[in-house]
Amino acid sequence: MKNMKKPIFKLLHLFVFMMVLLQACKKGELFESNTPKIAEISFAGSTSVPLEFFYDNAVIASTGEQNNSLPVSIKLNISKGDRKVYIREKGKSEILKTYSIDGTNFSNVLRIYYDKGEIYDVGIQYNLRIYTKDKLDLYLDDVLKYQSPFEEPIQDQITIPINKDQKRVLTVKKKGGKEVLLTKTITEADSNRFLKFYLEGNELLENLTIPALKNPKGMSVTFKLLTNVNTIETKFIGGDVDLLAYIRNLNTTDVKKTSPELRFTIPAKPSFVTMELPPISDSEYYTFDFVKKGTNEPSFTSNNLGKKVKLGIGNYGMFFFQNPDPAFFLPGERIICTIMPAEETGGANYDEIFVTPTINEYLTNWINFQ
Repeated sequence: MKNMKKPIFKLLHLFVFMMVLLQACKKGELFESNTPKIAEISFAGSTSVPLEFFYDNAVIASTGEQNNSLPVSIKLNISKGDRKVYIREKGKSEILKTYSIDGTNFSNVLRIYYDKGEIYDVGIQYNLRIYTKDKLDLYLDDVLKYQSPFEEPIQDQITIPINKDQKRVLTVKKKGGKEVLLTKTITEADSNRFLKFYLEGNELLENLTIPALKNPKGMSVTFKLLTNVNTIETKFIGGDVDLLAYIRNLNTTDVKKTSPELRFTIPAKPSFVTMELPPISDSEYYTFDFVKKGTNEPSFTSNNLGKKVKLGIGNYGMFFFQNPDPAFFLPGERIICTIMPAEETGGANYDEIFVTPTINEYLTNWINFQ
């Protein structure tokens, strides 16, 4: 009988234990881990105001007293709480941003970029290379972001606050104007990219397709003719124009016509034109005349009754490039520029005017081209 009591006693204990176990499971209390689940929280970015970081209603970190530097990385027990870090400005109650902690990863990086009362994931650098003679305003989501201080080309950089997967809209207008000249959608992937374009009046050119060189030893010049600049004694007649090419010897000044003849037509409506120049020797350079399309007649007329416009036939003008040093030919290069007329007086009695092209501005670094 004694021996039978022991198994019964053991069974009774087992039964009681199982009842406690079942009751605890209902309450969700048994097997709740008492072992802390630790996550590492790191901070990246910058802020111009002091910030505090909260977790489970407690301050876990704050920015430095000097320069509002972000905290060093911390270890956080995420066994309790909602696994979210809340950020607010010191001394204020409004939550500026909430970050969810990935419980499956030990390392978590909070990316912070404070801008005008909001916190973004990052501030990307966006480069401006804009060739213009106008002052421009740039708007980010319809809020003024940048103003160019001078009526001259812009080489600058702006910081654009942005969140992961966010799209922001950048628009360009003339200062004080309403017309949108250009609209760009900006994402985080645009970090360190360039906004490039050429603006003349209201005509904006952002992208340009340039033909590949037929001769890899040759070079091409893609240009727009500005007829209304740099002329004093002459006036542009109008209509389509040909650039008629010659080759001049640098040492002897001898001139020869190209064979076959090289003519590059410039349409009456100003637009970019590409001319490919065949290779020449180091002792030679190209010169040009402006002529009416299909003729050998000057496309400029004199404003001076005592002088007459004549063709230079290669003896006047000097077409050269800065790269960055002066050069008469750049094998394999494709140049983008504006050209303008240059006047030169000559002849036996200095009563003749020769009008030849010269480069006004280089645009190769200001326009996207392929």
